[in-house]
Parts: sequence; C-alpha cells; structure tokens
Amino acid sequence: MTARAQLVCRFSRWMGSMALAAGLAHGAAFAAAAATVAAAPAAAVPPNADQITRGAYLAKAADCIACHTVDPAKPFAGGYPLATPFGTIYGPNITPDKETGIGSWSDEDFIRALHNGIDDEGKHLYPAFPYTSFTKLSRDDVLAIKAYLFSLPPIQQKNLENKLPFPLNQRWILAGWNLFNFKPGEWKDDGGKSPEWNRGAYLVEGLAHCQECHTPRNLTMGVDLKRSFGGAQLGGWTAYNITPDPVSGIGGWKEEEIVQYLKTGLVPGKASAAGGMAEAIEHSLQYLNDADLKAIVTYVRSVPAINDAADKKPRYAWGQAADDDAELRGVAAVSVSSNASSGAELFSGNCASCHSASGSGVVGGYYPSLFSNSVVGARDPGNLLMVILDGVQRRSKDEQTFMPGFANHLNDSQIAMLANYVVKQYGHADTPPITPEQVKVQRQGGPVSPMLALLPWGLGAAGLIVLFILFSLIMRRGRKPGPAKDGAASS
Repeated sequence: MTARAQLVCRFSRWMGSMALAAGLAHGAAFAAAAATVAAAPAAAVPPNADQITRGAYLAKAADCIACHTVDPAKPFAGGYPLATPFGTIYGPNITPDKETGIGSWSDEDFIRALHNGIDDEGKHLYPAFPYTSFTKLSRDDVLAIKAYLFSLPPIQQKNLENKLPFPLNQRWILAGWNLFNFKPGEWKDDGGKSPEWNRGAYLVEGLAHCQECHTPRNLTMGVDLKRSFGGAQLGGWTAYNITPDPVSGIGGWKEEEIVQYLKTGLVPGKASAAGGMAEAIEHSLQYLNDADLKAIVTYVRSVPAINDAADKKPRYAWGQAADDDAELRGVAAVSVSSNASSGAELFSGNCASCHSASGSGVVGGYYPSLFSNSVVGARDPGNLLMVILDGVQRRSKDEQTFMPGFANHLNDSQIAMLANYVVKQYGHADTPPITPEQVKVQRQGGPVSPMLALLPWGLGAAGLIVLFILFSLIMRRGRKPGPAKDGAASS
C-alpha cells in the first residue's frame, strides 16, 4: 500500500456517499460560485530562480510526485494507476508539455485547480487530488509550485482514460460532495498564536495534507473534523492517531523523536515507518528543513487529544524479549514455509536472522525490535499483516531500509500462524487471534468500506432526483399562461 494508494482510499470511500444525489441538484450553483472565485487573471510575472527553487521545496512538501509518476525516468508525466472498487483512476501528466501535460495552463487555471478542484476546462477534479487541503495554500506558493513544474523538461505522454462506470464517470456529481465537504479559502494566520504554530498549521492542514490520511471520514466521506488526526483506515493500513494523547496518540513521544521519525522513518523503541507513511517520508517529509519539521510538531501537539478507552498503554509500550527461538534451534528442524508446524518455526526460518532470535532487532534499529514497536503493539493487527505481506521499502538520504514481503512465499494460514506468534511473544496482550480470513482480507487491500453498501441507495436517489427534475422541466415548459385574475398580470 503506497502513499498513492492511500489517496485512492479516500476516493473509494466518498464515491459511494449520498453526495452523488446532491450533485445534480446543486452542481450548477457550485459551478457558479467557483466561477466567481476565479477572479480576472492578473498579469503574469515571469518566474525567477528563487521562485523555482522555492517551488521545488513546496512540491516535495506536498508530495506531488506520488500520484503523478509511474516511471521514475519520466517524473510527473502521469500514468500511475489508482485502483478503486469502482474502477481505475490514472494520475495525469503535469509536466509543461502543451499537448499532453499542463503546458497551456495559465496561472489562473493552476490556481483554480489547487484552490477549487476545477481544471482548465471547468471540470471537477476527483478528491483523490487533495484540493480540499491545497485550497489553504497562498497564491504565491501555488504559483511557485507552477513555476517549478514549468521549469522541468516537458514530457509527451498521453493521459490515460479513467475506467469508471456510469454515473461515477460524470464529474458534475462531485459538486454535491463539495457542498458537504469542501470549504475553499486560503489559510489565515491566527494572531493569537506563535509564528511557528501558524507555520505548522499551514503545513499540516494545507501543504502536507496530513488530515487526508490521519482523520477518519464522516457519513458523506469528508474528513470528520470532530476527530481530527484521531487515526483512520486506509485500505489495508491504519494511519495512526497522531494527537497529543499520551496513550492513544503520540503524546509520549519527545519532540526530537517526532522530528527524527519524519526525517528517517525510524525511532528505535517507538516506531519504524512502512507502507504509505514510509513513502511519504521517502519522497516528501525527509526533505523539509528542521524549522518546518519543528513547526509541524508544535502544531500537532496543540490539537485536541483523542483517547480510545480500549487503549491501556501506548502501542510502543507492549512486549518484551523472548527466548523461544533459542530453545527451538538445534531441537527441531526449522522450516521457512509449507511444512512448518508452528509460528515459532516460521519465525525462526523467516524472521529471526534479521530481527534476532529474541526479537530485539539489530543495533541502530535497521531491523527494528519487535517489542516496543508501534505496529506489533497495536490492538488492530492490520498493519502487522501488511508488513508481513508487502515488506518494507524506505529510502532516506543516508540509507535504504528493506524487508522482503512474504505474500508470495507464505499462504494465508501460515501468515496468520506467524503473526499470532509475533503478537503473542512481542505484542498487544488483548489482540484477538488472527485468522486466515483476516489475512485474505488484508491481502486483497483491507476491509471494504461500509459506505459501499450505500452505493445502490445513492444511485437510486440520484436516479429519482434526475427523474423529478426532468419531470419538473417538462411540466414547466408545457404549462401555458393562464388568464389574469383580479387585474394581475399572468407570469
């Protein structure tokens, strides 16, 4: 599960909401409002070297490359497939190629896309592109990003047609979703807060769009602001609670530990990033300067703490070293796959050589300890299963971290057996037994959003609204003026 795939989860969940029905009724009104927001274009100012350099930094902070690159040799040329339960969306080409990219876009076109989610042709963009967060960016920052993108070599690569069924391929339905879940407007500093806090808010709420992954969704699949940063499911992964609660969140982390995690993805004794978070660190967060990283920490520490009553202690506080593997070696044949009779054998054959026989990892944490580990110590074993299935790939400025995935090496029963052993030895004491069925679900991308069950109802409601509006229009056109009464003019 990559950062790009995380964005898809947002799309797949809100697409089944009742906003589908509201889109027809309110699309024209929203389009008019968006047109009003797009002011008359100002005279374009040629970019300079400083603006391009700043734009490069901002583009990294916004992780623009994530959804717009399928071939590393063709950065930002698009084509990356974003699979959803409804079909596939392809990241578009945003190089300055005038035929297949955005080379013909004006400054106002680019601003309108980031601030209002509307492209150069006036079509709504899917919220897999996080314009709901980017709307907070200043005009100067948006234009700096554009200047950077336009400084890159144009790459001619046609955009692929999204594969979505009707009516989900009709972009006007997004107007209804916007009415419920989108509040356009640039970030305004809070005069009662410090400059560092305001900078952190701008980064977290806007540029780095952290809420898109770490905040759960409401009924219409917009972010639930009542539980901001309280953790959310993203396909097979969980983006954990990052509020300052000391038990459920990251209140027990030191400031320097959070900064270190954002830079490297690793804090021994706390966490080791995998999945989408690892990719966000690799392509984006590690490039932020220390001042911005500290500003992020300052802001995140100020948001309301959210506690889950079921959490008894922090995820990283569970587990201890074990000696089962040491006892097993030399006594029984150790197998790495099909004929293993226990989780201990599977662990010994597949995991112990890197994470050590006791589960304590290696010095420096390149292979992290399995106890005092946020993934192993979580009540929900979803992330643990995803790590076993997909492995870990994370590149920082100084090193590359790699763990192979076992999806093609172990079957669902074996992975369940291995995961149960790891949790029992090193993890959360209250985690229910993991079943092969759970592994199968994770292997397929995680639990299906319950909102999918509402999709038929949403489509039905949309159909009824279409019929009602068409009927109303027909009746209105067919109605002839009647005679005036009491001297009043007929209307």
